[in-house]
Amino acid sequence: MSPKKFDTADDERPSPALVPHQEGLIVGSPAIARQTTMTRRSWYTKTAAADAFQKAVDDIHFSTRVPKHEVVAALLEAAVGQADRVQRKLGTSHVSQE
Repeated sequence: MSPKKFDTADDERPSPALVPHQEGLIVGSPAIARQTTMTRRSWYTKTAAADAFQKAVDDIHFSTRVPKHEVVAALLEAAVGQADRVQRKLGTSHVSQE
């Protein structure tokens, strides 16, 4: 049974991610996507902070071979664990600047 082609704007070849799998799963999708809800978010931040975050993600990924989405989640969870400390720091620095 050949995969059904989806209508796409370029209509050249279907992307492997768009070819239905026989059990209804998406070919090429990571196993974690079937078990965990994933999301994409967008925030603006300082370039230096974004570059440092990306470097940390890349360093951890390449040293452990853990998928990048798992590294990002672990770093975000660690940051959430430090939220009170960051709030105190930002609150103090904000007040002292006024």
